[in-house]
Amino acid sequence: MTRTPVDDAPTAAPALADRLRREWYLARLDWAMQDYPRREFRRIRADLRAELAPAAAEVGMRQALADLGHPRTLAERYTAELGRKLPRWTAGTVVAGVAVGVVAYLTFAYAFGSLDTLEALGGGSVTLHPLGGEVVLTHTDDEISVQSSGSWGWLTLYAGVAVVSFALGSRLWRAF
Repeated sequence: MTRTPVDDAPTAAPALADRLRREWYLARLDWAMQDYPRREFRRIRADLRAELAPAAAEVGMRQALADLGHPRTLAERYTAELGRKLPRWTAGTVVAGVAVGVVAYLTFAYAFGSLDTLEALGGGSVTLHPLGGEVVLTHTDDEISVQSSGSWGWLTLYAGVAVVSFALGSRLWRAF
């Protein structure tokens, strides 16, 4: 077989839009396969990337991705091969972060509401002791402040919310 100069020409990189489509598809697949063992998923992702290049050259990236099907469906086919469901660690981490953020937001909302109440009552200062920590709220003409100290009670609350929400979000019971 003789080679022609066309055979030696480097293959052109996919267009930016095609690369973005491919990476968006793989990111959605990554999220759907978070309960798949990571090392094996990396191999699957690399294989898909390698297979998508020639398929996209033939039929275009949109059609090549459409031929793979929805990322969730493809992920379900791969995870069905495992024989059992595994925890979803990434989802558990996200849920725990959101839950701790909600508790922090509610704490700040309570403090701001208390400051508004002090203002409505003519100003002043009040000391509270929630969960064993001291919180001093002050609202006067010269000062608006919140001073607080941490306590084991607050640490327990945040840790408890994080652990419970992580366990529920990750479906921790699947590990056993």
